[in-house]
Amino acid sequence: MYIDENNFLTLEDAPPKSLGGRPNTLTCKKCNNEAGEKIDFHLAERMKELDNKLFLPNTEFKALTNIDGVTLRTTISIDEKGEMSIFHSAKNNNPKILNPIMEKVGKDKIIDFNFLKSRVIPENLEYSILKTAFIILFQKTGYSLIIDKSYDLIREQISNPTKRIYPENFWGYNTNKMKPGLYFVMNKGLECVMIVFDLISEKSKRSFTALLPLPNIELDKIITQINNTISISKEIELKIYDGNSDDYINNLNSINKLMSWAYKR
Repeated sequence: MYIDENNFLTLEDAPPKSLGGRPNTLTCKKCNNEAGEKIDFHLAERMKELDNKLFLPNTEFKALTNIDGVTLRTTISIDEKGEMSIFHSAKNNNPKILNPIMEKVGKDKIIDFNFLKSRVIPENLEYSILKTAFIILFQKTGYSLIIDKSYDLIREQISNPTKRIYPENFWGYNTNKMKPGLYFVMNKGLECVMIVFDLISEKSKRSFTALLPLPNIELDKIITQINNTISISKEIELKIYDGNSDDYINNLNSINKLMSWAYKR
């Protein structure tokens, strides 16, 4: 048997550490590093972009300004009182273009600005949400569920972010203000796992939900049915079982109860 001594187990943060997560699960070093670089970056970057667009106090971000048809790179700062300052650096702009423009800028001069082009790949952002939910499921239930082949789809997606493998529309915002953790959707024909978690940036907190499969259930059909119902009636009533008070790691009764429901519906 070949053992890669450089690919040892490391603590994985779920959610990502940059978004308020904490180390709670062991994963291999290679998977941890690659997932952080390829997908978690996009989730953290999107949170930062959303914060910038709120113009919150004590915020600073890069942008583009347009003055008399000339585009310049700038830094926009918002102080603790909410007052905005715009700084044009000679380092980031051609001085031969910048200086004449700055001489024209007066008190009543109109300056338009735009945010920088986003570096976020939307699909990779989604896969970071998927990875976070999957790790939380593992944290809550151990190997009892995730060793099933139904979860190969998640593992393949996280390992291959350039290709769409997992069903779309599996996540959303936690508008019902459910506490973070593990839930089970109990509606007949819609049975699946729901993970709720918060993402905390330097300036804000947002809460998300993500749907994960159960063994022998085609999640894409469940997601399609849920979204079709919402598109017609604008809402759907889901019967939710809160699994946060159960111990699916050490309590044999809870484990058997979970496995019986998951496999013998």
